[in-house]
Amino acid sequence: MKMFFTGGVGLAMMVAGIAMAETGEHINLGEVIVTATRAQQRMERVPANVTVIDEEDIKNSNAKNVANLLRTEEGIVVRDLLGNGKTSQVDLRGFGETGPYNTLVLMDGRRINEIDLSGVDWMQIPLEQVERIEIVRGTGSVLYGDNAVGGVINIITKIPTQELKVTGSVNAGSYDRHKEEAHISGGRENIAASLFASYEETDGYRDNNEFRAKDVGGKIVLAPTEFLNLNLSGSYHSDDYGLPSSLTEAEEAIDRKGTTTSFDNAETRDEYLRFGLDLDLGVHGNIVTDFSYRDRKSEEAFVSFTFASERNADTWAITPRYVWNGEVLACANTLIAGFDFYRSEQDVESFFGTPLMPSAVSDIERDSYGFYFNNEFSLLQNLILSIGARRERVRYDVSERDLSPFFPLAPVDDTVTERESAYNAGCTFLYGSGSSIFARANRSFRFPLTDELIVYDFFAGQILVNPDIKPQTGRHYEFGVRHYFTPQIQGNVTLFRAEIEDEIFFDATTFTNTNHPETLRHGVEIGAKVDLFTQLTLYGNYTYTKATFEKDPFDENHVPAVPRHKGNLGFRIYDLLEGLVISMDYNYVGSSYAISDQANAFEKLDRYYTIDARLSYGWKGVKAFAGVNNLTDQEYTEYAAIGGSPTTLKLFPAPERNWVGGLEFTF
Repeated sequence: MKMFFTGGVGLAMMVAGIAMAETGEHINLGEVIVTATRAQQRMERVPANVTVIDEEDIKNSNAKNVANLLRTEEGIVVRDLLGNGKTSQVDLRGFGETGPYNTLVLMDGRRINEIDLSGVDWMQIPLEQVERIEIVRGTGSVLYGDNAVGGVINIITKIPTQELKVTGSVNAGSYDRHKEEAHISGGRENIAASLFASYEETDGYRDNNEFRAKDVGGKIVLAPTEFLNLNLSGSYHSDDYGLPSSLTEAEEAIDRKGTTTSFDNAETRDEYLRFGLDLDLGVHGNIVTDFSYRDRKSEEAFVSFTFASERNADTWAITPRYVWNGEVLACANTLIAGFDFYRSEQDVESFFGTPLMPSAVSDIERDSYGFYFNNEFSLLQNLILSIGARRERVRYDVSERDLSPFFPLAPVDDTVTERESAYNAGCTFLYGSGSSIFARANRSFRFPLTDELIVYDFFAGQILVNPDIKPQTGRHYEFGVRHYFTPQIQGNVTLFRAEIEDEIFFDATTFTNTNHPETLRHGVEIGAKVDLFTQLTLYGNYTYTKATFEKDPFDENHVPAVPRHKGNLGFRIYDLLEGLVISMDYNYVGSSYAISDQANAFEKLDRYYTIDARLSYGWKGVKAFAGVNNLTDQEYTEYAAIGGSPTTLKLFPAPERNWVGGLEFTF
């Protein structure tokens, strides 16, 4: 009832605003163009709750990485295990510990989710190279396929310009953090290129929490003719970092910065190459094609457990699509139809003992093929109907051998093929400038990750492909309003409901990945922004999410790691002195059960809040900033799980008050 009351109040405010807009002066707003439908489109036409974080938002944030930048957004919960962004989990619309696997993350349209449980590596995306971030809440399975259950986050990097521009920056902060970055961009006539490089190092908040990273990359854009655009981009990323352990409640009370795994460590090397083509056929539409290759290697050494592993994953992708804008029956129509192909090859070697000896070797190939279409038809000039469908097939070739000298398990060599479909139907009604009402219904799916497929059956003495795991599916419904009361005052309200069947999660009681018959999520997302006197911007949002198991064995229990309430309030003051910007954000995250506590047997984690403040000043080609995170020095925990024998609560403490600062020079 509380959710419906809150949502009802928000909707009533929007309806009142609609009436005011219709009887008042016409509002003329600049168009916001997004790629939420895999083609450029005005944001108010998209039947979903969409947010764009632009370059100005990025520059006025204390965020050290992309994951931190997302904390203030409605519907998103960020959990950072190590406090440096490397192991951050981004959860969109309340999936808890499986949030990283139900949220699709793209960089310039290129999928960066892994095929295993390692999730998204947010540190391979240098924040300084991001132009904007588009957040599309609600399932995007029709357009994007696997993983896009809770929504899609598309990170769009900067496009090189023809004007010669050289930028260098130096940042520093708490825990001996420093980061140096350089960027050069320029071109002539029909070609432009850019190159960047950066180095980052920090000791981290906790013991054995150090982190070091190197990045280098570039982009070339070429328009050889007026109807053909080409682009080539790539980057190289490497890092190494410590792995501090979780702490029990007693250990945290003694020293929340401590660790019991002083020598555990890991390292990553990640590189990719992407080629894109956009062919304009005039009245016959556009053909857009992306080709990409990614090579990722990672090593983990758990010295405290005498265990280590090495992973190597290669991924090839080709994603052609056809986009046609025209008229059908004298009505505007946009058709997008395409094909996505991904091939991943993953090799994993495990080592155990003192000295380390090979314990297991696995080779997994995963191929996916997806065909889709989405059509938007303007039944009236301001009434848009959309419908789409997707059919996707995935095939796993699994081979794993146990090399243990003591009672080795029988190997597995098997093939698994799964097929699923997704559908969507929606409508958008446009009124005024920038304002719209939308409603839609969708079907989603998620295929098992490679780590979720393998079962070690010690009683039967063999390794198996999990015979009980199957794809997860869902039915999604949402209704929303985004409204401009005036050009300076805007707001949005979205009601959503997601009925998930066979949700894939790790069951701590059986130590296996399994399907739960049915879960339910419903809630409301509310956001607002007000610009006053050209010098003050106020903004805020609130998200209510209720996520529950609907059938045994956890019937009516709450899904772990999903807070019921989350909110953000902030302001930004411009030009009290010319070039001076002051900003402050208050972030609140409600209480939730620890990860793996499907039985809700432990007390909820405490709710927490943080206040972040920043002051920046720019003069000609020089910019300087200083900021404080967690201004009130709160002691809190973002990530916690239950485990061990006997089962106890495992905590990963978050950083206390810390500062950041830096200088940027542009020539």
